[in-house]
Amino acid sequence: MSDNGTGSTGGEPLAVVFERWATTRGVENSSVKQYRSLLARVITPFFGTNDVAAVTSTQVEAWVDWMVHRLAYKPSTVRFRFSVLRSVFDWAMEQGLVAANPCRRVSLPVSRSRTHRDQRAEVHVPSRETVLAVIAGAPERYRGMVWLMAGCGLRLGEAMGLGRDRISFTDRLITVDRQVACDRDTGSGRYGSMRLRHVKWREDGERGRQVPLPEAVALALRRHLRDHVTWGDAELLFPNVTGTGLLYPFYWYGRVWRPALAAAGVDYFKPHSLRHFYAASLLSQGVAVSEVSAWLGHSSVSFTERYYADLLPDAPDRARLAIDRALGAVPRQRIVRPGMYATGMVALAR
Repeated sequence: MSDNGTGSTGGEPLAVVFERWATTRGVENSSVKQYRSLLARVITPFFGTNDVAAVTSTQVEAWVDWMVHRLAYKPSTVRFRFSVLRSVFDWAMEQGLVAANPCRRVSLPVSRSRTHRDQRAEVHVPSRETVLAVIAGAPERYRGMVWLMAGCGLRLGEAMGLGRDRISFTDRLITVDRQVACDRDTGSGRYGSMRLRHVKWREDGERGRQVPLPEAVALALRRHLRDHVTWGDAELLFPNVTGTGLLYPFYWYGRVWRPALAAAGVDYFKPHSLRHFYAASLLSQGVAVSEVSAWLGHSSVSFTERYYADLLPDAPDRARLAIDRALGAVPRQRIVRPGMYATGMVALAR
């Protein structure tokens, strides 16, 4: 779709500059893979061979309108793609390829605050009963992965990359510093094969985050280590089904996750929702958002606050009670809250 007002004038096409921006700044292979997907889906189809220096604010506005009305993207998706293009033009300015950033004069149709509200509304937090049912329905060999995501907040790739030496049953801590990712350079310019690498946003050798190991998860991991051998120098707990290599996501979704949901009799939801369950469970028990943010591995506390603000329906009640106690309106007393992992969860792990 290159009928947006300009044609090639002999300079560098936006698509070529976008590719250089994506591949020459030393970003993670997973980011390069994502950026190339955006290039193929929304940059080249709209801007075609247009020169980067010839792109105008009017064209960028038309591009945003195209994503909203033709592709029917959600506001959060439009905002993310727009922010990427704006970064490309900022980089192009630094390289002397353009005189100004055409994105700077463009106002998105939906405000940032509305986008954030929509993102929070999309967060799905499964109930405790649902989580327990999915854990019970998962194949025994990979049940521990579900425990790790729901009970320690690990991402799927992080659970796949957990090694025996990253678990301290004595200190009751798990170190999260590796993940399995489908972003290995295949040598053909594509990023698609599996590899075990450090977690995103951290450099090789940098210490990862440490996450508390609840009793229920510890019991499940001990049982797993008792019944299954680890694989490779990294002593991975959850290799592929033959125990000879990395666990592929397509196998996880097809042979582990979907059957577990079916066995539990619940509608489909993403494994990432187990992280939402973890965060919501901690925050609802009054755990400090700064600690929850650190255990989740978020880039900032503000991100955690913004993302999970709507998951605390009892926050106003707790605020009122805290101020009443501070002002002497009600007597102080020790608050005993039920733990996140009730007896039923611990029993299921045994």
